[in-house]
Amino acid sequence: MKPVVYVPEPIAPSGLTLLKSECQCLIPWEMGVEIDRNSLYDADAVVVRLFTVDRQDINKSKQLKVIAKHGVGVDNIDVAAATAAGIPVVSTPRANANAVAEHTLTLMLALARQVAPASAAIDEGHFSDRGQFQGVELAGKTLGVIGLGNVGSRVARMAALGLQMTVKAYDPCLPKGVDTGPAVLEESLETLLKAADFLTMHVSLTQETKHMINQQSLRLLKPECRIINTSRGAVIDETALVQALSQRRVAGAALDVFEDEPLPADNPLVQAPNTLLTPHIASSTRESLDRMSLQAAQGVLDVLNGRTPEYLFNSEVFG
Repeated sequence: MKPVVYVPEPIAPSGLTLLKSECQCLIPWEMGVEIDRNSLYDADAVVVRLFTVDRQDINKSKQLKVIAKHGVGVDNIDVAAATAAGIPVVSTPRANANAVAEHTLTLMLALARQVAPASAAIDEGHFSDRGQFQGVELAGKTLGVIGLGNVGSRVARMAALGLQMTVKAYDPCLPKGVDTGPAVLEESLETLLKAADFLTMHVSLTQETKHMINQQSLRLLKPECRIINTSRGAVIDETALVQALSQRRVAGAALDVFEDEPLPADNPLVQAPNTLLTPHIASSTRESLDRMSLQAAQGVLDVLNGRTPEYLFNSEVFG
């Protein structure tokens, strides 16, 4: 009998084809029905995007053998509970790096040149207001990168080599002596914040990174600094950010991720000045979605067939 894989959210056809070649797939969105969490409890594997798998789910899932994250961050999965139950958690850490890096630069350029409000002015018939949309150039500016993983290091290279920016970075997880490319590694977050003309976030959400950009750290930024976040919404204290934007203590913010998603229409960020918001689409390119789908599916099949997967988040389950 084929193993059962639950796929509660849409993924690219390439991954589904691979899974269907060896597994029975439960795919509610293909049948136009709503997600049924009970289907998880009878599955051998699950592939998730934003769908949560918590401790209670894991305890109820008596035959679950692998959890695959279609993406990078696993904050919607209780990894500790999965590890305790001996369930591997696989992810796709490299599949979306280029897409997220490109979207980061898109947001940074659009914010610097006030693309969104300028476009809105045209739509509203206010071409003559163009004098209000004076921008700043990126060449010669200092980009502060928090986190030099797959995405952060790529952003650093693109900004330095393609946009002639000075790149400085902070990443306490990097071992000493590691090659950081064009990025100058700062020893403290405080030093980085004081130097940045643009600040971009590329860290996972952990207890240490939650609200690492807060009221105190925002006060260290230059008033002309612009903030970009394509990592996880909760690494920024949104209440503190709205206050800093409203008081013009920072020049702008471009965000693709939020503490609460979907972002409520009445969230103060929506009305905050000099903001550019996109609905968690940094990894949403045809190429990236295809790679994530294939890598997540391959991770599932590797575990089900007794192989060690290439991208394993909790390696201790394999001893």
